[in-house]
Amino acid sequence: MPNRSIDGDDAASRATDWMEQETTIVSVSLDKGEKCGHGAGFKSWCMRHFKLQRIGGQIILCCKKESVPVVCKEDLYNVIKRCHLRVGHSGRTKTWQELRSNYAWIRHDLVQLFLRTCQECATRATVNKPAVGKPIISLGFLTRVQMDLIDMRTRPDGDFSWIIHLRDHYSKFSWVHPMTSKRAVEVAENVLKTFYLFGAPKILQSDNGKEFVAGVILELVKIWEGMIIINGPKAVLKEGMEICN
Repeated sequence: MPNRSIDGDDAASRATDWMEQETTIVSVSLDKGEKCGHGAGFKSWCMRHFKLQRIGGQIILCCKKESVPVVCKEDLYNVIKRCHLRVGHSGRTKTWQELRSNYAWIRHDLVQLFLRTCQECATRATVNKPAVGKPIISLGFLTRVQMDLIDMRTRPDGDFSWIIHLRDHYSKFSWVHPMTSKRAVEVAENVLKTFYLFGAPKILQSDNGKEFVAGVILELVKIWEGMIIINGPKAVLKEGMEICN
């Protein structure tokens, strides 16, 4: 351990980070007037907070205020583990209470850090189940068509770097069209190609609100009167387009 000197105020906040039990015992056992290798400030701090007790032939470092053994960094893991097993893996609060009633100078955050490594506690932890989305029901072909834009700019095919994907929710039949960009005019043209061949769906559903600008929506509604356009989150589409993509 490095030979360093610390003040009494600074020592209280950093003691358990670097304090070794042997060094502290030596400092506490020094007589008045004897010099401490780690400085007078460290010796004074040790004399104020600690005392030595002989138990069963061993010298134990104890806290003056609480009269319980002090846990130094060499024994932190084993002491926390022993108290955690003693309370039957009952969690942070009971483990901390057991430690506080039997030992001193243990930081609270170390208990939480230990619990993250406890395998038995990990197996007992409850797993939060994701919220179940409302199922999408389609009654026939072209009742609902889901639409999405696929970004292929990292793997373009010549001038084509976008794909528009349409899928009938009822039959799972898909249509794809390559595009050079995601401009509103080009999107509308490719969507209408499918509608011209197979007919317009009753519901056209998409989560690409930014891609389908007002011009595309207005043009589709103008040509296919009575069409319903739903602009919703991806969570609604997870059974359809998002999985397929």
